Amino acid sequence: MAKIRPGIHQLKIPIPNNPLEYTNIYLVQGDGENLLIDTGWNGEEAFRSLKKQLAEISIDPKDISQIVVTHAHGDHYGLAGRLKEVSRARISLHYLDKNFLLPRYQNIDDFLRETEQWFRSNGVPDGELSTYWTAFAGMRQSGTPTLPDTTLRGGETISSGNFNLQVLWTPGHSPGHICLYEPEQKILFTGDHVLPVITPNVSLQPQFDPNPLGDFLNSLNLVKHLDVDLVLPAHEHVFTDLATRVEEIIEHHKYRNLEILEAIKAEPMTAYQISALITWMPEFGGVKFKDLATWDRRMAVSETLAHLEAMTGDGTIARFRQNDTVCYRRT
Repeated sequence: MAKIRPGIHQLKIPIPNNPLEYTNIYLVQGDGENLLIDTGWNGEEAFRSLKKQLAEISIDPKDISQIVVTHAHGDHYGLAGRLKEVSRARISLHYLDKNFLLPRYQNIDDFLRETEQWFRSNGVPDGELSTYWTAFAGMRQSGTPTLPDTTLRGGETISSGNFNLQVLWTPGHSPGHICLYEPEQKILFTGDHVLPVITPNVSLQPQFDPNPLGDFLNSLNLVKHLDVDLVLPAHEHVFTDLATRVEEIIEHHKYRNLEILEAIKAEPMTAYQISALITWMPEFGGVKFKDLATWDRRMAVSETLAHLEAMTGDGTIARFRQNDTVCYRRT
């Protein structure tokens, strides 16, 4: 637990089997109330860590009155239901990410079948497809997650004591991702929208936004010129120069587009084939596709597809079918 400013504390909640190790969540203290931004992974270790860090500032989970979640991924939304049980806190989430939650849990078999067929049509071999679903193994046992009490759209102000947090809708990493901006104190809580070292994963998914990369880049430009002195991200470390970091992320995606164009220079390819020719994790010196962990290969294909669909939309490349397989070529 770290004190960021008077009334704002950062808690690091462990994520099992994840190279990021932690999700940074934030406690914003008001007059007799406590607002939590994100909750961390749903697990015993995470909940124990949360309670221990809260106790360091004499807060009990039951003292939390509001929970605002930046997006519905498990390392951010996971403990929301359990915290609501012990505290009666009201949960707020963007309506598009509420819609993101439902098909994954209420209709898990349909969701997995549709996603499997989608990956197959984009060139993923059957032998590799069978390894993609390990990460979903616990979804059937976990049940439907607690739904939010309030759905957000962007433009709202959420107050806690002296803090008035403006809700900024920043889609891309997820359809309903939000950031929270405190203009008086010049603080931006960025969730996974802007991170200081790694570039956030922006993936195409068959059930949702047809152009998440385009939305993500627009969302970066939305926050780039905010008057911000302090950026509080959900992973890695606190940082200050928001505009410079936004430009670095934009340049990363421009370079990724160039890699894709180079990959299909000689002949059309599937998204899976293109993914294998891209340098992944350039922040850490670069990792070849074949050396990525299984879950990371799945995200790499989805992120490649986000680029391909954005480039198809602007006419740089063309999408076509060969039998049941989707391919891409230069125009």
